[in-house]
Amino acid sequence: MNSRELANLVGGEHYGKEVKISSFCVDSRRIQAGQVFVALRGKVHDGHDFAKQALEKGAVALLVERRLDLPTTQIVVKDTLSALRSVARFKRERFKGKVVAIAGSAGKTTTKELVAFLLSKTAKVCKTPKNFNSQVGVPLSVASFPEDCDYWVVEVGASALGDVKRLVELIEPHVRVITSIGEEHLESFGCLDHVILGNGEVFYGMKEEDVGVYPAWLRECYSVDKRVLFGQEPFVAENLRLSLEGVSFWVDGVEVFLPVPSLALVENTLCAFAVLHALGLDWKGLAKHLHEFKPIEGRFKTLRVGNLFIIDDAYNANPVSVRKALETLSMLRGFKVAVLGDMLELGEFSEHYHREVGKLCAQLDINLCAFYGEHMRHAYQECKRLKTECYHFDQKEALAEFLKNLREGIVLIKGSRGMRLEEVIDRLSD
Repeated sequence: MNSRELANLVGGEHYGKEVKISSFCVDSRRIQAGQVFVALRGKVHDGHDFAKQALEKGAVALLVERRLDLPTTQIVVKDTLSALRSVARFKRERFKGKVVAIAGSAGKTTTKELVAFLLSKTAKVCKTPKNFNSQVGVPLSVASFPEDCDYWVVEVGASALGDVKRLVELIEPHVRVITSIGEEHLESFGCLDHVILGNGEVFYGMKEEDVGVYPAWLRECYSVDKRVLFGQEPFVAENLRLSLEGVSFWVDGVEVFLPVPSLALVENTLCAFAVLHALGLDWKGLAKHLHEFKPIEGRFKTLRVGNLFIIDDAYNANPVSVRKALETLSMLRGFKVAVLGDMLELGEFSEHYHREVGKLCAQLDINLCAFYGEHMRHAYQECKRLKTECYHFDQKEALAEFLKNLREGIVLIKGSRGMRLEEVIDRLSD
């Protein structure tokens, strides 16, 4: 696509010379040569203020809402986000392959990575990077997908009713997935019923040939004509074994090993197999590749720091994912240490769920708990009440120093994105 074709597509005014464009970017710090910088107006920042920086980084054109006093190609539109959605919609209308959309309260990114990894063994796959699952991230990703892909694997996120619906209207998936349902974004969803409804929007506008994939225990929550359920035969995990080296289990006569010590990954893998089945692929034949799978940063990635075995699950947290992570830790052999940061966006339910985490730490016989953040003080109080060794920290520096003084241990580090607990891991590694 060139800049003039882009202007025609989005109904914008073209200024400057016609240039060839490769893809799109909304972050001026991460611009690559050949990209169009899309200037979005946010609640805090206005992308137009960073257009000059984007040009210095190699942007060949600007998609803006007002013409800027900069010597470059510019496409001026009324609404840059709407224009970005128009490009994504254009890409979807031309795409001849299959689209998989992945929603859910937990495990979306890991399931997306698993599905894309397995599909890549048979075909060319485009996937949303990192956790680009928002009203900006999805159209940005799709607009930048190359045209020669066989599959799109798209993560769709939600923090309120209507979010997922807007995204599936854009990408029209052939296979529509819910990984799990649980307490997430209650501050904006309001209640668990709305979480169920909001994620269920992934099934909106299904065509006769489309397939829904979701946990068997949710069968009564969603009315989907054509569906594949995991957590029931044949997509059930048996003979599960967990160690620091990874997790192994059997599924319908096939042995599976993943080099990641995570119980959540077992459910994510069953979901991925169900997706492959829905696509008409031989999931049993592809399962052998899973021993090569590597998690992305902050998603149960493991590393050794001195005598500590660190499980880096610091990318995000909600009650669903914290429970599963603690259950995993409890099954491992060794001195078990849970380092937990606040679970954000729980609204009026925050104290309740943080206290539940403290109780669970005691019930699972975690040897030592270190809590960080204002909300995790409630977890600390419950844990202390139940006579489990535990500490609370207000500063990451003090938390990191405390961990450095441990003689040994298996250390799980998990918290919401806003807590940035990866900074603790960085301090431990220094």
